[in-house]
Parts: sequence; C-alpha cells; structure tokens
Amino acid sequence: MKIPSDAVARGNFFEDILQQCLLTRDERKTFYNEMRRYYMHGCAWDGDPGTAVNKIYPHIDQLTSFMYAQETTKFAVTIPPSVSDAELDKVPSVNEALNNEWHDSNTDIIFGTALTWSFVYGSMFLKTRWNGRQTETSVVEPHNFGVIREDVPMLDRQEAFVHCYLTTQSELERELTIAKHPRLNDILSHVVPNGALDTTKDLQVGNIVISSVSPMIVGNWDVNLMQLTRYQPKVLTPLIQMYELYIYDNEAKDYIIVTMADPSIVIYDRPIEKMLIKNEHPFTQVAPNPTPDYFWGYSEVERLIPLQTMRNKRLNQVRKMMDRQAQPPKSFSGFDAVSDEIANAFDTPDGVVISDNPQAKVDPYQPTIPEDLFAEIREMDTMFEETSGINNVLSGRGEKGVRSEGHANQLAKLGSSRAKKRALIVEDSLERLASLDLKLMQKYSATKYKGDDGLPFVLDQFTKDFNVKVDAHSNSPIFMDEVEQKAFELFKAKAIDREELIDLIDIPMKQLLKKKLKTKIEPAEAKAAQDEKILQLKHQQGKKA
Repeated sequence: MKIPSDAVARGNFFEDILQQCLLTRDERKTFYNEMRRYYMHGCAWDGDPGTAVNKIYPHIDQLTSFMYAQETTKFAVTIPPSVSDAELDKVPSVNEALNNEWHDSNTDIIFGTALTWSFVYGSMFLKTRWNGRQTETSVVEPHNFGVIREDVPMLDRQEAFVHCYLTTQSELERELTIAKHPRLNDILSHVVPNGALDTTKDLQVGNIVISSVSPMIVGNWDVNLMQLTRYQPKVLTPLIQMYELYIYDNEAKDYIIVTMADPSIVIYDRPIEKMLIKNEHPFTQVAPNPTPDYFWGYSEVERLIPLQTMRNKRLNQVRKMMDRQAQPPKSFSGFDAVSDEIANAFDTPDGVVISDNPQAKVDPYQPTIPEDLFAEIREMDTMFEETSGINNVLSGRGEKGVRSEGHANQLAKLGSSRAKKRALIVEDSLERLASLDLKLMQKYSATKYKGDDGLPFVLDQFTKDFNVKVDAHSNSPIFMDEVEQKAFELFKAKAIDREELIDLIDIPMKQLLKKKLKTKIEPAEAKAAQDEKILQLKHQQGKKA
C-alpha cells in the first residue's frame, strides 16, 4: 500500500484501514459465541444440564488428538545445497536447541489449545515474540483479529491486518514510561477506557416474546435460571481497547506496525524490524479446514450442529419414554374423587389406597419400549465420525471381519487418509511457528552451542538460509507407527546406526541411552571383539605349533 507522509492524512489513512479490517468483527463474534456454546454445552444456550448430552466436545477432543501430539512433535532443520557444508556440523545442535525451546517455552501446549479452538471457530492465531529470555507465544482468538480482504486465504497474502487487545491504563502508562514516549501525557489524557470486561452480555438467554412496542417494549423474556458454568472472565478494572495494525508499505517493501488506542489515537508508527524481524510478522494462523475464498475457514463444530441437534431431540424423547415407563400416566375409574394423596400413593412403593367401590381400578398406560432403544443414537454417533473422517479402527474399537494384526494395520492405514490430509495442513502451521521461533533465537539469543566439529557458536552464526520441517510427520500419532517401522527397516538394512535409530523412535531418556551407547555399550563391544580376535589368533598360532 502507498501510505501518505502527511501526518493528518496518515492518521486518517490508518483509521480507514482499521475500519476495513474490522468490518465483520461483530458479526463473526456472534457466530463464534454460538460455536463456543455448542462446543462447551452441546446446545445453543447455556441452559439446563439435562437438556443435552454433549457429543461435540469429546468428538473434537478426539479429532485434535489425531492432528497433533505435543509429546512426540519434533522439528528438523534442513539447509539447501547452496549453503556451505561446514554448516552441517551445526545442524544437530540447532535441532536440539529448537526442540528444547519449543517445549521449554510451553509453545507445545499453547499450540494444542489453539488447534482445539480452531476446530470450533474455523481459525485461531498464535502471536510470537521475544520476552528478553526466550520466545513467548500467546493465543489470539479470531474475533480479536481482522484482515482487509476476507476473500483471500493465507495471512501472508494480506496487505493489512489488525490485532485487537485490551489493556489497563496503568499498564499503558508503564509501557509508555519505559519507552520514554514524548507524548505520554497527551496520550493518557485522551484515551477512553471502555469499562470493565464482562462477556456475559453476549449470552443468548432464550426467546423474547414481544406483545407491544409502543410507547414501550412489553413482552416475556424466557430465561433459564439454571445456567451452566460459562467459563468466561469478568474483570472489574476499566480497560482500554488497543489496536495493533500491520500494513504493507510499498516503499519500505515490508510491514509497518501502527499501535492505536481508542478513540483512534496513534501511539506508535514504526517499521516491523524494530519490534520483530525484517519481512516477518509475528502471527501464525491455524486453520485445519481452509477454504479457497474465505480467509477464516470452516468451523468443524458448525458441521456437527445438525447431528448434535438431532441427538438432543432423540435423547430427550428416549428420556421421556423411560420416564413414562417408570411412572406411566394412569386413568382412575370407580373413585368418588382422585386426590393428590391417592395419586401419590400409587406412585409410592408399598402405597395403600382404600376405596368403598369394589369396581374401582387404575389402568396404567406404559409405552412400548423398542428392543434396541439406542440404535438410532449410535447411528448418529457414527455420523459424527464419518463427518470428521474417523473410523472404528482409528478409534480403537476394531472392525468386523478383521483377521489379524496386519489386516488391522492395513485398514488403519487406508482409513486414516482423510485424517492424514488435515494433519498435513496442521503441520504447515507448526513449521511456520517453529521457523519463527528459530529466527527470533538467532536474533536475540546469546546462548553458545557446540557443533559436531567441536567449535562453539551462537545461533546468529548459523546460516539464515534454512527450512524447518516437522520431523517425519511426528506431530500426528497416525504417522508414528509408520515412522518407527521404517526406522527399524533402515537399521536392518544398515542404512542408519543405533544412535540414529534412537533419535527416530519415540522412547524416554534418549540422551542417557545415547550416552550409555557411546560410553559403555560400544566400548564393551569393541573390547569383546578385540578379545575375540586375540583368542582366534592364539588358537591359530596353537594349531601351527
């Protein structure tokens, strides 16, 4: 974009771009709130716990587990042929540093959280920065994000996007004081706190029946007083709405970052390399169901809502049928009058009712219970799995006609193709996030490492021309058995040694095992081989004598 240089025109330009990026924010927030309620409670409102048995939550939990396993995910740094071979000596240490940083900074846990909620909302975002000691990754929900063109997928193709967040006046004052901002007092006098954070205003409370609108609205409000825990925060401290606007500057050929406070007060206007890395923005989009013409992707929960609604309806019908079976409706004949006491006596164990009329009787009307009452509900559960590409073998429930372990493995391999396709999409987000971690470590970390040649180095001395890949698709448990099987086949073919085999399979205490291999097992084997040679030599000499 061509950004004006005049201060007034520049400020108006920023405000216009901000409004364009936030065009659908309120609309999307309403949609996200509904998806959240279905994911958390299995229904469209936070109602009575007895109205729904939530199938969506465990289903999404299972689906996420196929896409990402934080304990097995490993990254491998590769360099192109154009880079000097001397850099290869540094690669093992760089790999270890990156994987340690991934786990030590809790990025592995944070990514798992973002992935789960990306199935709920369609997209989630991760923001990475350097906190002075290590990389720090935080989750950004999609309603706090906006792009200038929603018809263009992928964040790197956007000319402008914005991150919205809240801060307190004291936090803003502290940050401006530390930065020695020249307009500190002017900014603080103009910012307007929006009030305390209270997300309950987005609650869908039920139906509102309006009977009159003039001169005032009159009607009935159908609100459920037995609401579930909503798991949404409340903050009493007044908060300031902040905007971090990223715009691609045609002249600088890079993004600029514009930090603004409500109402439209520009606090910072600076190149991105002053805050992060040149030609790199800090955001990673996680969208497991991408679309070619909609930036935010599809929500997995939205696909499951019709099934959850059908399941809720059928389960409620089953519950009513069972209630009628346990306490059926009754007709009384021959009684002068049926009081509440008489009716209760017939529903009470060992209840006694005395009547003067010998023809008095009570006829219960019990419904006929089908032989397999939950057959249709099980079919609906199968539809859940079909929607997301999870079959019985992947779920660990087995399959009819499976004759052997090899047969089961073959079925799992063929049946996991849909899940693998999405796992590879998730893998791209992992690689982008890990690459950003390594670039930040190169720029800011002063930790020294040792290469295979024995020479010490810092990450900034490692080539900038590298690629980070998820090592052997280790992010998904679906691939792990295949990887380990191939690893043992390579070892049998003597294409790899025992130390490389340890690296390829998922086992605990890898460092200790490799150290024991080098310091105890291999020396003992070498000594045994040497002793064997000596014995053979003595034996041969004895024969000659």
